[in-house]
Amino acid sequence: MSPDSPRRAFCRPRRLAGLLSVALGVSGIFVGLTAVPGCNRADGAVSSGATEWYEARVQNFDLTVVESGQLEAARKVEIKSKVDGRPAIIEVVEEGVNVKQGDQLVLLDSAAIAEELAEEQLQLETAKADKIAAEQDLAIQITTAQSERRAAEVAKQLAELELAEWEQGAVPTKQRELNLALDKAQREIERTKRNYETDQELYAQRFISQDELEDSEIAMIEAEDALATAKLDIEVYDKYTALKERQEFQSAVDDAEAELEKVIAENESKLAQARAKAESERRGLELQEMEVAEAEQQLANSRIVAPQDGMVVYASSVGGRRYRDDPIAEGREVRNNETILILPDTSQLVAVLSVPEALAPQIAPGQKAQVGVDALPGSVYEGTVESISVLAEDGGWWSGNVKNFTVRVLMPPNLGNGLKPTMNATGTIIIGRVEEALAVPIQAVFADGGQYHVFVRAGGGRVQRQNVEIGRASETLVEITSGLDAGTDVLLRAPLPGEEAAS
Repeated sequence: MSPDSPRRAFCRPRRLAGLLSVALGVSGIFVGLTAVPGCNRADGAVSSGATEWYEARVQNFDLTVVESGQLEAARKVEIKSKVDGRPAIIEVVEEGVNVKQGDQLVLLDSAAIAEELAEEQLQLETAKADKIAAEQDLAIQITTAQSERRAAEVAKQLAELELAEWEQGAVPTKQRELNLALDKAQREIERTKRNYETDQELYAQRFISQDELEDSEIAMIEAEDALATAKLDIEVYDKYTALKERQEFQSAVDDAEAELEKVIAENESKLAQARAKAESERRGLELQEMEVAEAEQQLANSRIVAPQDGMVVYASSVGGRRYRDDPIAEGREVRNNETILILPDTSQLVAVLSVPEALAPQIAPGQKAQVGVDALPGSVYEGTVESISVLAEDGGWWSGNVKNFTVRVLMPPNLGNGLKPTMNATGTIIIGRVEEALAVPIQAVFADGGQYHVFVRAGGGRVQRQNVEIGRASETLVEITSGLDAGTDVLLRAPLPGEEAAS
């Protein structure tokens, strides 16, 4: 560290509410200050009531923001309960132990889960059997439906064939028979008329007897009757018999078609029911498999293992009062999704600092910083600003309702040295650097209203007030822009009564 470094030469003034004010502007940082008696000299010596002086000189110094906070792991995993209900902790790893990935952390009571899993597995076997039975019923119904439809289609085809056979065979044949009978009757009546006429001539000539003539007449009458019958047969067939037979055959076709439609409709209904049953059983099996898988997962969740290497921290150790009143321990019940442990990766730490909102605009990711840990006095670790919170947090009434931003300073990996999360830390963030500026310790500058002044030698062991204008300031040094020359001694404390010369 250079001789110009303020961290070595001077002590830090106390921040007194109402006496110190900070204003950040484009031109720099302007600080209203008050003196702290008994502060160290540049050479590190401590005054024992004697007057302390500092020679104003041109120097370089860093602009810093110093804030407190605590260490946290850069990467941490919250170990939560993924078991439904409120199972009790059977075993839990000791807090502060470093564990490896895959090591058991917590064992929760799983007796009820194991019993539920056994019941779900029995229901799963039943669901499998029901699904197989439903699928077999569906297959049988499909086969039955196909068979019944084929039978109905054959019956319809036979009825249509019988109708076609009647139309194309029986009807023409019958019509020919009737027409032939009519033609035969007509020919027969012509023949009997000729015979009767011939027999009349023969009877007139006494060649045949009266009986023979009457026989010839009877034959003619019978022939006329046969002709009338043949004509009547044709008329009856055309008007009645053929229509009746057509209706019978057509009715058989219609009945066969209706039966086919009925078979199709009934089978579609039965198939729909069988398919719905099979689908219901399939879905029921899927749901039951999910129930079993969930129960198995719940059983697996009752044994929690480390997802990464890290040090075990109980959630009740870092939570609020409610958690501290109910610490993590064997026998304690945990709720679903309740955080049981925190597993920080201590190989990479960050210092989480709380920075007032007035200073936050001067801080940006990438700025260098030094981190000191209260538990290791004198140790300073280099770091880099990693991030700044988007929103400020209200500090509450006890901090004057000052809003603070959270700044994360990433520290080097694998520091060791017993560093652990939650250790108190102080971070010094370097927000800029002043080069070749006249500067004095901040305890040498005093504010009176809107005017700043220092005390310089006045001779005779007395001091006098000298107005100055200030520029940028760090935690230990303030830039003097006018009103003071290099080499001038300034008092590092407030004058004692009677020490200040009259102006």
